[in-house]
Amino acid sequence: MYCSSHLRVLILIATALSSGFSTRAQVPGLISRQFNAQTDSSGTTANLRWDPRPGVSRYRLQLALDVGFADIVLDRVVTGNERQITELPPGKYFWRIAPLTRTLGEFSSARVIEVRRQTLPDKTRQTDNRDNQPVGSRPPPANFVAAAGGWRTAIGDISYPVPAHLRWRDRFDIVAVNSEGVTFALDSGSGVSLWSARRTQRTSMRGNSVPIPPLIVRARSGLDNVIAISGATATKFEGATGREVWRAALPAAASSGAVVETARGASIFIVDNSLQRMFLLDGVDGNIGSQTKLLQRVVGGPTTFIDQSSQRILLAFANGRIEVRDETGAVVRSGDAGGAVTTSPLFVKGSHAPFVMVGTKNGLTALNADDLRPLGRVAIKDDVPRGALAAEDLNGDGAAEVLMVTEHGRVIAVNAADGRILWNADAGSEVDGMTFADVNGDGVMDVIVGTSQVFALVISGRDGSIVWKDSEGAGLVANHATSLAPRSIVAIPFGRAALLISGDASRSGLRAVELLKSSGQPKQ
Repeated sequence: MYCSSHLRVLILIATALSSGFSTRAQVPGLISRQFNAQTDSSGTTANLRWDPRPGVSRYRLQLALDVGFADIVLDRVVTGNERQITELPPGKYFWRIAPLTRTLGEFSSARVIEVRRQTLPDKTRQTDNRDNQPVGSRPPPANFVAAAGGWRTAIGDISYPVPAHLRWRDRFDIVAVNSEGVTFALDSGSGVSLWSARRTQRTSMRGNSVPIPPLIVRARSGLDNVIAISGATATKFEGATGREVWRAALPAAASSGAVVETARGASIFIVDNSLQRMFLLDGVDGNIGSQTKLLQRVVGGPTTFIDQSSQRILLAFANGRIEVRDETGAVVRSGDAGGAVTTSPLFVKGSHAPFVMVGTKNGLTALNADDLRPLGRVAIKDDVPRGALAAEDLNGDGAAEVLMVTEHGRVIAVNAADGRILWNADAGSEVDGMTFADVNGDGVMDVIVGTSQVFALVISGRDGSIVWKDSEGAGLVANHATSLAPRSIVAIPFGRAALLISGDASRSGLRAVELLKSSGQPKQ
């Protein structure tokens, strides 16, 4: 919270920097007025208003720390000609507006907002009768988590933002493909677009097509290139510039994909939307090397792992069959999970020997990685694992815990060594994605999930308790036509904080929320 105990009033004064607007672009005029500030227990609310443009119901609103809008702190799509902005810390901000129909119109001239501090006399300070201390003067509890900023960018419906080393080896940017097949690269700290690339033929991904996370391919420079898969098209982009390297027409629309690094470059495995055919693309030139007919339907898509210094892929099939394949697509070994598969497979480096985990109708099944022989099963009463499993060393003891989500919206942590359930947490609704960061600074990695009703829910990796929750626009999500589409979440290191990035509630772009006291690293 930005309000301190002795700073109870924030006064916002808005003045015009310029009254001129482009008549060519028919930009809505902004009303020159002084804004009223309302101070309550959650901070200050500023009401921004502008003249509506005939025929326009949606606008793009930006708030920045500089008049050139290089350092944007808010970027969102709004409906109507008014918006409330809450909890602004003291300082000077610039804001502007642009009409948004099928395309984005020209932004208006910038206006300035000054947030100033005003100290009230001691006699006006409110107190808490429990200990006779001013409200808010008590120090925050241990492991206190605070949201302190972030950004928004209106780039369309995004299901899977992916971290990538586009410009630096030690810093992540974000790549994403929206529902119309447009690929974006964004600065992770500000949400500012680095480059974007639209498909030559715009074919909507809605309908029978499935959104697929961008695939990351390591270049010889040590930076990452990007492979975007949209419908029946795969395109490779140079990560630093967005230059198109190659474009490949697939025999059918894709449902999932994975990258296997080879001495020559990379092999791209793609499963089509029938889930019973797999294509192998050459990562260097995009040529299709082989097509394989699969005997059963794939569950969750291919996953990669290191097998005796060589990269392999794991495939899990609906009937319980598990396969390991090499970089050519040939089967190396296979096994049986002993039940109908409900999740993608996961390779785990055990404390003694590696193993494979997969969810089934009977629970969570472990298989020996060397021969895919079943080792045991973790039963889950009246529930079934689903989606994607994850492995993370939560407590730093050198052994990874296995995390799963269930059909009933539970998040469960399992000791990978003995199969013991460490904790389970009720996320309250269907969980869409999972990532990890030490959000509360207690030395234990926390589990961060997004759901259909909650932008981000932070679960303590220590005991499964709820550490932090943000539930922006739950009603809007529930009524939105694409509310059931998948939505993953990623955590990016951001100084002493973690930046949580996911699709926003309105499905109109990405939103980032900065959480203090974090030491997390994004999963790749």
